[in-house]
This record gives sequence, C-alpha cells and structure tokens, in this order.
Amino acid sequence: MAEVEGTGTDTAGASPSPPTDRVVGVLELLASRPDHAFSLSDIARALGMSKATCHAVTASLANADYLIRNPSDKTFTLGPALVAAGRSAELAYPAVRLAQAEAAALAEDLGYETTAAIRSEGHLVIVAYAGGADTGAVRIGRRIPLAPPFGGVFVAWAGDAVAEEWASRTERPAPHDPLLASLAAIRERGYSVERLTPAGVRLRQALAELSDDPLAEGLQPMVMTLLAELHQAEYLPGDLTDTARHPVSSLSAPVFGHDGTTQMNLSIQPQRALTPREIDRAGKRLLKACMRITQSIGGRAPKGA
Repeated sequence: MAEVEGTGTDTAGASPSPPTDRVVGVLELLASRPDHAFSLSDIARALGMSKATCHAVTASLANADYLIRNPSDKTFTLGPALVAAGRSAELAYPAVRLAQAEAAALAEDLGYETTAAIRSEGHLVIVAYAGGADTGAVRIGRRIPLAPPFGGVFVAWAGDAVAEEWASRTERPAPHDPLLASLAAIRERGYSVERLTPAGVRLRQALAELSDDPLAEGLQPMVMTLLAELHQAEYLPGDLTDTARHPVSSLSAPVFGHDGTTQMNLSIQPQRALTPREIDRAGKRLLKACMRITQSIGGRAPKGA
C-alpha cells in the first residue's frame, strides 16, 4: 500500500486494486488507534500517500459516514457507518463474540494473554484479545502469515494435501517430515504447544514494532526470514515426558464449524517455561473453552479429533 511522493502519481506495487488498498489503509490506520484523531497530513505520511490522494479518499469516506471530520481542527476519526458494519459482522461471525468472552475467562483463570484468530486467505486475523493492552504483536486486526509454525490447528485435521501446502510455505526449503510430525502431535493432543525460541522472541518484537501491516509487500521478507528460523517449533509428545520446565510460546486449540473444519483458534501466550503438568492443565482448560464455542455455533469435531 506504499505510495511514491513527489511524482504526482501514486503507485501501490503489484496490488490488483491500488485505489481499494488506499481506502483499506486509511480505515486500518484509524482502527489501529481508535482513541487518536488523525490529521490529513498524519494519514498521508503514515500511508505514503500524496495529500491530494489522501484528501480524495478521506472525503469519500467522510461523505459515507465511515469517517468523521472534526470541523474545528479538521482531524478524522472512525465514523458511525462502521458501527453498523461491525454489528453486521458480529452477526455473521457469532463465534467472535463467544471467543471474546472465553478469551477473557482464560486470561483471568490462567494469567496469560489470550487471542482468537480466524483464517482469511493465506493469513490469520486476530479477532479477540484479552489479558493485556491489545497492542503490538497481538492487537485485534493484526494479520499473521498462515505459515509454519503458525496455524497448525487450522490444517492438522484438513487432510494431506492441505498439510503439504502449509508445510511448503517457508522462505527457505525445509524438511516436511518434522512439520507433518508436528501436525500429528496436534491431532494427538488436540492442541498445539509451540516452543519459545530466540527467533520467536525476535518475531514477536518485530510484529510489535511494526506500525502498519506486517504482511505488506515491503515487510514480508523480514517476517518470512524469521518464520524460516521458526518452521519447526512444535513440541512433540515425547518432548514433554519428564518433569523439567519447557519454554512455551503459545498453546492453540481449534474451534470447529458445522462441517468439521477449523473455523477459529483460541491461543494462550505463556511466554515462559512450564512443567508438563502446567502445560497439560492449560491445554485442557483451552480445549474446554473451544468445545463450548464449537457447541454454541452448532459445530462438530472431525473424526478422530
């Protein structure tokens, strides 16, 4: 969504619809800081637009009530039309409302940051968050690549072809056998247990520091390079049989839809070392939360889950 200033012509890379990207960029920017009023210059600078283009986009959004323009200082905030859109989206995705309640309960019970994410195309979108300030790497709306090690619970029960395609989404070639073994471990436990590694810490810090979309074209190489170091992060069942403490980044479990596919995941983020007993307790609590959402939306677990 970056645009080149000073030439009189805005460019947006290889996007199929640069004008649409500009509209989306404005809405995402304002949604990322709902308590902040943005001037036209603020928006243009953050998104790399010319002021003329930015004025045209914001004027159209304000005319449709997607933005409000403060008449005194000429700043912009999100508008009332988005309230109606948000309510419609909530009706379309009842699991999101349920996930927010379960995330809050998990955060209170276990003391960990908790998120829920849905799949959209080749990435995951965080739609619920509890247990912290809802900023940085785990803010609502943050997009995360659906690539190893992320998203294993979305593909663990989806069949061999989907698993192979997911395993191939690495920046550098990686052995598929360990990745497929990690999916088998997820199926066996019912949830994922991801290692806390130096590469994982760096990725989390990078996501927290990025002010715009980490999946934008200019930022993907850095994100994907870190993912390449992370591609096999799942603890296998045999790794957790002793009484030692094991560094754990996150635990994730699936919410299944009516067709038995994973519609959403709930994740807790310990970001610390845990004993196998602590991991088991947290995993079972997570599974119960996901089961309640699955049942509430009329979902069903696939065979073997």
